[in-house]
Amino acid sequence: MRKVTIIDVARKAGVSLTTVSRVSNNDTKKHMRKETKERVLRVIKELDYTPNKYARFMKRQKSGVIGVLVPDISDQFFSLMIRGIENISYQNGYSVVICDADNSLEKEKKYIRILLKEMVEGVILTSSGIENEKVKKLTKERIPVILADRKLKTGDFPYVGSDGVKDSYILTKYLIDLGYKEIGFLKGPSEVATATERFKGYIRVMEQNKLIINENYLKQGDYTFQSGYLAGKEFVNLTKLPQAIIAANDLMAVGIIRALEEKGLRIPQDIGVAGFGNIPLSSLVKPKLTTIEIPAYDIGREVALILLSHIKRKRKRIKTKIMDTKLIKGESCKSLK
Repeated sequence: MRKVTIIDVARKAGVSLTTVSRVSNNDTKKHMRKETKERVLRVIKELDYTPNKYARFMKRQKSGVIGVLVPDISDQFFSLMIRGIENISYQNGYSVVICDADNSLEKEKKYIRILLKEMVEGVILTSSGIENEKVKKLTKERIPVILADRKLKTGDFPYVGSDGVKDSYILTKYLIDLGYKEIGFLKGPSEVATATERFKGYIRVMEQNKLIINENYLKQGDYTFQSGYLAGKEFVNLTKLPQAIIAANDLMAVGIIRALEEKGLRIPQDIGVAGFGNIPLSSLVKPKLTTIEIPAYDIGREVALILLSHIKRKRKRIKTKIMDTKLIKGESCKSLK
């Protein structure tokens, strides 16, 4: 079947190509009768005409598209964040191209090349640890980039997310106040800023309270449920368990709980578990997870608002915003006093 063109729409509506183009680009504020616009829109719908994005770009020098690159769309945290981004983008007449890197740096690099070809007007990036130079390819093309939830280790890019060190300090201090002293920590990927910040907060408060950091109680994960489950199996094989385990995100914390319960351990009677995120899954596990609520949906909305404001007003500097978080006192930890 032949593709419908702008010429087909113009002929059927009895108008010029310019008129169809202006209606397609919503450029009808001046010198166009309401009846003409409605007739063109009716024909566009009837013929199921889709304007050529490249032609539109050449006409307006705008694509009306922003790119979103995340490490794992199956992670509920990022799904919520994307919903916030999409909600604001849609309200402002923008489309969203979502790229799922599947925690692969090679995929991230490839998607950045794709986003450049797609002529996106801006990019929201949550990276698995991509090199700063790769991101600079976007800014060299004058495409604004905002980091969401995760900072890059180098480079001064605007950021919307939480303070990982502060969040971890609050959570670890809460466990210490409950009476826990032997606290293990399941780290996230070493190349990811949120992971390193959360581990740093844990170390800081443990040292301030003069508590021993047992190397046997420190494990490495990759932010997935499976890595949490495998780490949980490592913990149960220790000669002596820690009193509590903090995982660098909720998915790993749930994986730990699964592994502990398979060995007959009770949460929190035998051992406490805590995480970060407060994703929907956190309130569904039994007992309800103790965690830090990081507002993924609000981060998505805020990062989209800031990016679109920059795109529309061409501000020289994009602002950074640290979002408020909240301690969720779930049931997976108990008072030992």
